[in-house]
Amino acid sequence: MILKPIKSEFNQNFHDSIWKAKNYVRDHYEDLKKLSVGQHKLDNEICEGAFINVVEYDNKDNPPWESHLKYVDVQIIFEGSEDFIIANTSTLKPKSYDEASDYHDWEGEGTVRLTLSQGEILILLPYDAHIVGLAPKTGKNHVKKGIIKVPYKE
Repeated sequence: MILKPIKSEFNQNFHDSIWKAKNYVRDHYEDLKKLSVGQHKLDNEICEGAFINVVEYDNKDNPPWESHLKYVDVQIIFEGSEDFIIANTSTLKPKSYDEASDYHDWEGEGTVRLTLSQGEILILLPYDAHIVGLAPKTGKNHVKKGIIKVPYKE
């Protein structure tokens, strides 16, 4: 999500990369759906260092908070649906950060809950902590999704 004061500066090259990622998903959605579980490079398609992680799982009962300092997540649902809880990291208490996996764990309460369904994308910046994989109101289901990781540059 991009929520900034109106007088904020934006890094044009970075925001162009996010726009390219969104357009890449739109233009290649059917091909992306066919990718196997795992990591696939997208350097030449979006920007240097971009890749997609394809994952599959059943909705979870109590997933942890997470955020990533080095990458923006462009989350794409291929099958199923899941709920996200999102909060700005400034409202949460940090627990740990693993630099190798770029995984930042948090604790606290969320401010936004939303459902992401097949064919929808959600863009999460490093200050968007998120809980993913929760069952939507319609009940638990199996999810296949892609997470395009775009290197973050303020």
